Amino acid sequence: MIVEWHNHVHTPEEAADPIWQGRCPMTIENVLEQCRKCGVDLCVVSNAMHHLRGKSRTEAVALLRRWDDYAAGLQESYRGRVVSFATTIPGGGPEIHRELVRALDQLKLKGVFINSSWEHNYPDEDEAMPFWEIVAERDVPVMIHPPHVGYGEEKMREYRLASSIGRPADNCLALARIIVRGILERFPSLKIVGSHIGGGICDMIGRMDYAYELQDEAFFLGSYSPMLIKAPPSHYLKKMYLDSVCYALPAAKCALETMGAEHVIYGSDAPPLTSLKPRAIQLVRDLPVDETDREKIFAGNALRLLKLSPAQIGGN
Repeated sequence: MIVEWHNHVHTPEEAADPIWQGRCPMTIENVLEQCRKCGVDLCVVSNAMHHLRGKSRTEAVALLRRWDDYAAGLQESYRGRVVSFATTIPGGGPEIHRELVRALDQLKLKGVFINSSWEHNYPDEDEAMPFWEIVAERDVPVMIHPPHVGYGEEKMREYRLASSIGRPADNCLALARIIVRGILERFPSLKIVGSHIGGGICDMIGRMDYAYELQDEAFFLGSYSPMLIKAPPSHYLKKMYLDSVCYALPAAKCALETMGAEHVIYGSDAPPLTSLKPRAIQLVRDLPVDETDREKIFAGNALRLLKLSPAQIGGN
């Protein structure tokens, strides 16, 4: 069985945007067709909603509501084949938080998708605490995904660096901030899934650990206060999950060794670049694990987070 954790779908209104020139790859029909071709049994759909950038709070609420309603319709229409995540802005304020509660409690969406930053605000900031309370109380997974572009974007406008470097880097920074700012101390039951193997955080975690451990010796590196964690950062990273989207076997091996097979989840992020899905599946097949652990990565870990059983998968 294969559960696809990382697929984006646009609403019909978004897909009709002239930027797509009439061929948006992120329609539900195309996503499901590509999943069928690759033998995917269940698809988790989300919407990165990059078009929220620059919108007012009022405009953002309306767009989030439109997606949530559409996502709920997909989940119902393709029961057993599709589950949907709400999209929200962690520090977006009370009205946005109320829409998230509606999406989870009334629409019964199965998880929450957030960008690693929104207009340079990160999900560890004080304004985001009501968001973490909402998801912790409901015990739903939170997928953290890069924004369209984040910090340093002025240096990433050539050679598609905003996508290949800037987005993963922003994701890594958000996960690091969540760790050191004590979010997992305050909400220890959180189910956080970092996309794109955490943007390289497994390569950085040793540096985060020594920054924490060498308090006096590393005084010249800057302040480490207020102290909001009780263990090295690697302790909290291992409580998270990472999806396998990276397309580089050595990088995937690093994530696997750091996190353990129980905390890695298969994903492809394809579409939009549809041809990458078979590569993403082959990457998991190439990982040096036994078939029990491979099944966890392909399906078992995702099903556990979604509170679904294999018997609930499949259908129309």
